[in-house]
Amino acid sequence: MTSNVYIKPIKGDMIDCIRDCFDTFGGVESICKGKIFIKFNGTGPVSEIITNSEVILSTVKVVSEFIKPENIFVMENSAVGFCTRLSFEINDLAKRIEELGANPLYLDEQEPIDVDFNGIALDKPIPIPKILFENLVQHKGENTYINIPKLKAHIQCGVTICIKNQHGLFYDKEKVYNHNLINEKIIDTLNVFVPDFNIVDATTVINFGPALVDEKFEHPMGLLLSGTDLVAVDTIGSRLIGIDDAVHIEMAAQKGFGINNFEEINVIPSKDIINRYQIQLEHNIDKIPIPHHPSITFFRGTEKACKTGCLGFESSRSDPSQKIRPYAFILGKGHNTEEIDKHPGPFVVNGPCAVSELKDYFTDRQQNEKIKVYYIEDHVNIEKMYKYTMKAGRIRLGDASENMPISPERFLQLTLEAKKNGGIFMSIV
Repeated sequence: MTSNVYIKPIKGDMIDCIRDCFDTFGGVESICKGKIFIKFNGTGPVSEIITNSEVILSTVKVVSEFIKPENIFVMENSAVGFCTRLSFEINDLAKRIEELGANPLYLDEQEPIDVDFNGIALDKPIPIPKILFENLVQHKGENTYINIPKLKAHIQCGVTICIKNQHGLFYDKEKVYNHNLINEKIIDTLNVFVPDFNIVDATTVINFGPALVDEKFEHPMGLLLSGTDLVAVDTIGSRLIGIDDAVHIEMAAQKGFGINNFEEINVIPSKDIINRYQIQLEHNIDKIPIPHHPSITFFRGTEKACKTGCLGFESSRSDPSQKIRPYAFILGKGHNTEEIDKHPGPFVVNGPCAVSELKDYFTDRQQNEKIKVYYIEDHVNIEKMYKYTMKAGRIRLGDASENMPISPERFLQLTLEAKKNGGIFMSIV
């Protein structure tokens, strides 16, 4: 048994390249039926880290050649801390989708319904958008799910491509839930949602993702990848960026969701193209070649600090010229309190391991010192991380959003609009 993966160098018009991706697998008419749900990677309102707008819009245009555009829905539920409208604001994406006659679908503003994923990490009924349950679960055979992620290294999962992109189907609280089991969690997702077709945006790729830690970590590649087997596509995508230890890809293959044996994957036009484009990216945060901001001190536990949990927060970097009040960020298990004694605070204590170990210590210390301590009980809660680090460092929203192509005023406007429309999300403001 083999699976096909098409690697398309981007030359000429993007719409022709996207059409080639479909045609290699029988064309739009053989893949698409009913209502079309297109899921892109809209991690947050930074253009470099989300699926290329031209890839998204060209996909809509090609699908519209066979499907009425009013039956096409472009969807996402952005990372914790950001309403999805912010990602759709990049390059006027929402407006341009509507101009094509298709529909932007903000998943965080949709009515929820509880669904049982029968999973290891998703071990209880999980709310998902009702529109997805009705169209892609109850009437799965009548409609189509197209997955268009961006190719990135990922500091917690190794890579984020087709499989990891499914995490964006959840509301924020469910993204936070059992995040320390993120590999198991995204495999559990496949028990309910498996895309019918995948097109990977590798126009550029991101090192030490999923966020853009530094602008020099965006690398041009100039490719699209496509296929019906998301495990095979992820296997080839991982190889293109030199990463071979993404646990969730192996887990997905073991569960029967696709093929990850390189010898059983037929690369079109040939496997030689991998060698021509392959680069080496990294997901180990200790290899990030940029120091932390001088005002931020990290205390990492010596006994335990989970890659899939709180350790990922150590990847954050700030412009060293930015004015930040000195503070400490504590994570993991196994701390030398004599070292922590030397820091005057304030402190952000992240994750159940650090909180359970140090809460009594800080309670005793606060009896004698006027120090502020912020506790985050979850393994990974980006909303609280942003809020508490901004308070601890006295960072204004305008400073925190300086790398976003959205003004603080527009940021607030879109967030309030999403809340008015019933948005179910955590917000950093």
